[in-house]
Amino acid sequence: MRSKLFLISIALTLLMVCSGCYDAARAIQTSNARRRAALQPPAPCSTPVSPIRYDSGIVLSVSVNYTYTPKDASQARPWHQEDVVSYLNELGKGDGNAFSQQNGQPVNFYMVYTINNDGQDHFTGSLAFSGWGQGYISTFSTQNAYSDTGEMTRNLTAQAYTFIHGGWHDLRPNCPQN
Repeated sequence: MRSKLFLISIALTLLMVCSGCYDAARAIQTSNARRRAALQPPAPCSTPVSPIRYDSGIVLSVSVNYTYTPKDASQARPWHQEDVVSYLNELGKGDGNAFSQQNGQPVNFYMVYTINNDGQDHFTGSLAFSGWGQGYISTFSTQNAYSDTGEMTRNLTAQAYTFIHGGWHDLRPNCPQN
């Protein structure tokens, strides 16, 4: 009986030692991966973009994703897309800008909206904004819930328009900020 207990204790000791070796090896791998990543140069900074003015041919790709099933799904997506373009045209008038949805032309901006519903008709959402030869520009999210998805998408659209109106630059700390 004592020899069985002795063998079991040796087996448990070996198991603990081996698991410690595994954890140590894993920690070394993680450390090496971080070191390699730190040695790689950062991606180049994107060119600052001046405010966009007097451009009557800004083409948009507007996508709307729902994380729920809208009450009238066949009407919701086209309505939101048309509302976004209409609101951008309203915002752009003062700057001489005009917007249209993509219809066979190259796209200047991609606007991907995601709309969420908590089941009680309280809506939250986000807008992933990219384009103008820069790729990703920014993502905007609602801070509070809305009862009207149209008002919510217009709010997100207005946030994106501040970039068109005022221009933008690469926000990474290693890039020039002016």
